[in-house]
Amino acid sequence: MILRIQITLTRDSVCMGDDVEDHTKIIDIVPKQNVHETVMSIAKNYLPNIMGYGHSWDCYLDGTKIAVINGNCNKILPIADCPTLTNGCELYFKYHSATY
Repeated sequence: MILRIQITLTRDSVCMGDDVEDHTKIIDIVPKQNVHETVMSIAKNYLPNIMGYGHSWDCYLDGTKIAVINGNCNKILPIADCPTLTNGCELYFKYHSATY
């Protein structure tokens, strides 16, 4: 039996025009064994593609920072071991714009 779980996604806005949209999304997934692989797969499909470079996203699982994702989801840096994703958990992506 394949176990599907429901996850709530939220993210920061990336610009003033993006503020008018609600970024909350609820998805049903079959999680992979590796939580960070699952998070990266979700991020690639959920986070907006932003022109330029130097920006990043912090990923929080139920309030605990678990990873940093570079700009347009090319690389993930795990910050903490995290428990498996469970039904009803929340992933929040905090945006950090590029700084020069």
